Formats: sequence, structure tokens, C-alpha cells
Amino acid sequence: MKISIIIPAYNCEKFIARCLDSLFSQSGAELDIIVVNDGSSDGTLDILNSYLPRITVKTIKNSGSSCARNEGLKFASGDFIMFLDADDYLSQDAIQTLVNVYEKTKADVIKFRYALVFPNGRTTIEPNQFDEYEIIEKKDFNKRIYPYFIKGIRLNSVCTVMCRAELLKGCEFCRDMKVCEDGVFALETYTRAQKIVLIPDVLYNYYQGGSGLTGSGASVAEKYKCNFIFAKKTIPYLKKWGMDGIFTRFMVYMRPVSLTFDKIKRTIRAERD
Repeated sequence: MKISIIIPAYNCEKFIARCLDSLFSQSGAELDIIVVNDGSSDGTLDILNSYLPRITVKTIKNSGSSCARNEGLKFASGDFIMFLDADDYLSQDAIQTLVNVYEKTKADVIKFRYALVFPNGRTTIEPNQFDEYEIIEKKDFNKRIYPYFIKGIRLNSVCTVMCRAELLKGCEFCRDMKVCEDGVFALETYTRAQKIVLIPDVLYNYYQGGSGLTGSGASVAEKYKCNFIFAKKTIPYLKKWGMDGIFTRFMVYMRPVSLTFDKIKRTIRAERD
């Protein structure tokens, strides 16, 4: 079993070694590690070159994570694909856990949980995650999978799933979105899938290095704009899912509003803490 792991890397000299080392400590499958250097101006490329030939390094002009991930997909040769951000890292035995789940279920998508890791070393697990082991077949998607794209973000992240590579053929990340581009990618991925497994294991560590409302590099207004684009891109899927209707369309377009207010509240709460 071979798993391609695609990592977009931009000016991440402080974190990329931790990210890569978390992969080299894994067991259970052959890893095809593809790092796309997104025009870094610091020492990122030098560090990446020090890991050759254990990893594949591709350098592109700085174009953003969507373009970097698309570039990585071109070179992926694994049976399965995962995405990992350069300042994040996998938990110990993450790959072995995923391999074990796949061997038991033969699922197209395996969704796992993540922990938030703060600069002071504190870690927390976000409550808005699936916390039980579930096997979901295609016939149940319109009740147990697709509603999460209509009213939430639980399924948006591409960094907390392992997908069959065949499932992603022809898929690309939107280049004109600073945020929520992974949600658009996930829309197509979950629509194509026939079986999905949700597991409670915390396999991904998401580093919280930003601060304030614009910590991720996008303002609240930009995030609202991208979430509205996501809503527009969701509408055509409602027919594919057999869920098209006035109420569901209303819920889709209300999603950006509720997410924006929720983001503001959570940011203010975090800054107070």
C-alpha cells in the first residue's frame, strides 16, 4: 500500500523539519512524500534539499496553497492521497491506524480528528468534530454526510482525510479562493465516494501560529466572500444529492453569515483567553 502525502511549503523554515520528521517516524505503508516549494524566500528550500532523495521536491512561483496542492497532485503515485500543511504534523502511528481501518472497511474516504497545537505547547481538541467510529454507505449520504456541507464545516478540511487516489482524478483546488478552497475540493470528493468511515482517532496536529482576525492571512471580509463562493458552488450539488429545494438553498446561502459571526465570536474568545 502506497500513500502520497502532498505538502505545500511557503517560508516555513521553522516548521518543515518537524512536519517531515513526523512522516519518517510512521510505519504501515510506503510513503510518497511530495513537497511543493511555493516560491519560498527563506531557508525552506535548503532544508527540503537536505531530505533528498527521501522526498520529492517541486518548486513553483509563489501562487498560494491551491496551486501548490494542484502541482503536487500531478506527481502523486500512491494508491491513496493525503494533504499535510508544512507547519502541522501527524501523530505517532497515524499511518498505521489509517491502514488498519482501510483493511477492515475498504472505504473510499477515512476521516479522522485533529488537535490544535499552540506556540506555548498547549493542545486542545475542537469539539466540533466526529467523535464516534462510523461506517457510512452511499445510500445514507444525503442524511449523514451532505447536510454538513449545507450547514457547517466539519467535512471541509482536506488535511484530516485519507482518500483513494482514483477518487481524485481530475479534481483541482480553486485558485481564486484564499479560504474554503478545500471545502470546494471536498464537495466533489465526498460526492464521488461510495463509502466513508469516520474515526475518533486524533491523527493530525494543527499548529496555531496566527493571531487575531487576520491570522490566516485573510480578513473577515475575504473569508465571507470565499464562503459565499463556496455557497454558490454548492448549489449544483444539491441536485446530484437529491436535496434541491427552497429551504436547502436558503440554508446554503445562510451558511456564510453564520460562519462569519461564529468566527468573530471564537476569535474574540480566544484573544481573551
